[in-house]
Amino acid sequence: MKLIARGIEHLWARILAANAMDDSRPLLLSYDVHPSPEGPVLIEVNTNAGGVLTAIQAARHGNDCCADWQQGMLEDRLLALFRRDLLGDDANMTGVVAIVDDQLASQPLLAEMLEIADLLRPFAREVRVVDAAELSFGDGRLQHAGVPIDRIYWRSTDFLLTAPEHAPVRRAVSEGATILAPSPQAYEAIADKRRFIEWSKHAELARDAVTGQSFRIAETVPMSARSAAEWYAERSEWVFKPGSGYASRGVYVGKSISRHKLDELPADAYLAQRYAPHPVIDRDGKEWKYDVRFFADRGRVIGASARVFHGQVVGMRTPGSGFAPIQVGSSCCLIGALAAASRDQDIESRSTP
Repeated sequence: MKLIARGIEHLWARILAANAMDDSRPLLLSYDVHPSPEGPVLIEVNTNAGGVLTAIQAARHGNDCCADWQQGMLEDRLLALFRRDLLGDDANMTGVVAIVDDQLASQPLLAEMLEIADLLRPFAREVRVVDAAELSFGDGRLQHAGVPIDRIYWRSTDFLLTAPEHAPVRRAVSEGATILAPSPQAYEAIADKRRFIEWSKHAELARDAVTGQSFRIAETVPMSARSAAEWYAERSEWVFKPGSGYASRGVYVGKSISRHKLDELPADAYLAQRYAPHPVIDRDGKEWKYDVRFFADRGRVIGASARVFHGQVVGMRTPGSGFAPIQVGSSCCLIGALAAASRDQDIESRSTP
């Protein structure tokens, strides 16, 4: 945990050093990591990190000493983040908040959105969970059923607000009539997969001097850097991802891709990322893969959970898949592990000349 926490902190410092404006309402981040014998590998960063309340609930199952206290602490950290990036400190000034997604009724994380609404209600005049199609712009304001919307927690995967159906939201945000988080600026700076091309040129984020393990960024290059024939010859070493994709959509694991499919991929819109295998566990005689999602407030880890799945790429719809608790060394709970990592980081920073 210390290695991960330190590496995430270093990456965030690197992001801000490149452009301090990148700290623009990112809201909840997630850093997705594949454990490996040589050390953890960072394969993705998200500004639209779903599953946080499910992960908090999962952490209860790995806590035999203080489950209620831990859940309260994790929720408090989440609320502090929302209050800074979206809500503000005064419920009356916050106004009406909408949690917005597309095709809301069919969203697998709808239940989580409703729970987040309950969590936020004490800190706003009103909180609504809304389908983006129900929003309109009139009288200089974004509106839902005639009620002006002051702030939006944006769950849609139209991260940059470019879809025609989101024109009312785009106008309200551009005119300053509505505050939105996570912001399009934060997505471009942090979660666009093309950022990995530059980041992975300096791949090591942190190293443990005792174990020799390092936390590194998966090597990532533009697919256009090589011919399809060259990629196919080395396909088992790579994963092919769309630069602006999400939730494993359009992702192809090289060892399973056909030459025909590889030739079809638009090289100017795709990246190749060095393959970092998912570790596996056995559950009732069936092999399951997993990775670890670290939820963070910018460069500070505030929670973590394993994502267990079956198949080539991460998917949470298969029965039995989902978020699972993690055990960190001898720590009795996740909060204890995070506190120990933070304490160690503080000691290191104070001892560095």
